[in-house]
Amino acid sequence: MKGSSMDDAVSAALSYFDSVDPALAADARLGWDGLMGVSPPAGPTQHSVQSFLWVYLRHAAEGPDRGVDIARALGELLDRLGRVGYADIARSAVTEELVRTLDDAAWLQKYRAATDQSGIGALDTELVTWQDAPTGIERVIVEKIGETLEVATIAGEFEPSRPGGRPLGANARAMRRRGVTDAVLTSDRGRDHSEAVLLEQLLDHRIELWSGYSAPRAELYLGLRDALHDAVEPMYGCVRRLETFIRCIGDGVALTDAGYLPDELVATIANTVFPPNERAREWSLRNDPEDQHVGRELDTEKILVLRRLLMRVRLLRRSAGRLVPTARTRQLSSDGLWRVLTGGIVGTGYHPDTIAAEVILARMIVGQDVSDVETSADDLARLLRAEGWTHAGEAPSPEHAEPLARTLVAELSALGAVEFSEGDRTSGSHTAGSVATEEGKRLAAAVLRHRLLHTRYPSL
Repeated sequence: MKGSSMDDAVSAALSYFDSVDPALAADARLGWDGLMGVSPPAGPTQHSVQSFLWVYLRHAAEGPDRGVDIARALGELLDRLGRVGYADIARSAVTEELVRTLDDAAWLQKYRAATDQSGIGALDTELVTWQDAPTGIERVIVEKIGETLEVATIAGEFEPSRPGGRPLGANARAMRRRGVTDAVLTSDRGRDHSEAVLLEQLLDHRIELWSGYSAPRAELYLGLRDALHDAVEPMYGCVRRLETFIRCIGDGVALTDAGYLPDELVATIANTVFPPNERAREWSLRNDPEDQHVGRELDTEKILVLRRLLMRVRLLRRSAGRLVPTARTRQLSSDGLWRVLTGGIVGTGYHPDTIAAEVILARMIVGQDVSDVETSADDLARLLRAEGWTHAGEAPSPEHAEPLARTLVAELSALGAVEFSEGDRTSGSHTAGSVATEEGKRLAAAVLRHRLLHTRYPSL
């Protein structure tokens, strides 16, 4: 049923209810109006039914008892309209439990489980992590994915490939659902007037959402949009450096009693991982290949930083006094390593450490001096103050923020994402600094892009 035929059928059903039970009719009308408010123009879908009953009804009804009454009445109306499956959802124990759960944290856990169990919820994938209460274009996209999954379910896409075959396991079904989700996000059918696929439209929405948290954050993201969209395509310079480091480790290497790489391997890494101009600047290596003494790992900052970074993103690990690659490291392609790096170097948390990273990364993209930690710390302190963070009970100042900024700069330098700049001597400027390379700018944009698409934003 569509358009006027649906309206006529609803009106007839409500008239019948009114003749036998006016209270039921009133609740059914409230339920239907609420459902239509979250449904697409063509009418209710399983996704909109679940969204109304499991999310909006908790707050729209005057208490859980009224919420349950409205849900049951809507179930009766949907049943009379021939939407038996939707009616079963409205009258289910799951719906009643979610409507009656007052604690938000407990409700969220139950809601995620119910949505996952329903089979039509948009799952988190490598491309995106969904907000718990999507708004704007994100809500439209989630609805489109839900409709696509519902059609796919009816069409038997999640059934065994041959009659009588074993039912798909939970992991296989989830994998297919993620495949459908990613296909909707990247399909040409979702392009808008600017020729952007749904995923890029979602990125624009997240930029606006994130920028609304504070004026300093809006300033931070100003002018970054194009770079963030371009970062969908990887660049591999930093990845090659990590791959070479991992090859130096091989199947594993024994650490010293103090837990560091042996001096001989430190020298090998210095000569293999880092290009000659960088080696000459960082370490005084002799021309004689037999005497390439670098020193201890503890005294060789870039090597120590890279090793710790690889351990932090779980590509290397310690085992019985040895440093060894993890199981997934052996199977990673260059694209996979790029995803690990961009997703793991900062992560998706909302915390002063990750906010500091955002400030540094944004400065990299626009070509500012990342070695100017004082200016970065000042920008960071202003952002932290605007978003309500405190340091030991006081508003953050630049000296509080400076250590946070220095940590990421050291990792980016070790990755080769920044290059030394001696300033413009022709103009009389002798100020030295470090600016992002072209690959460094792409890496910075990719990390920010990952945060925008995968962070669940807190309420401020």
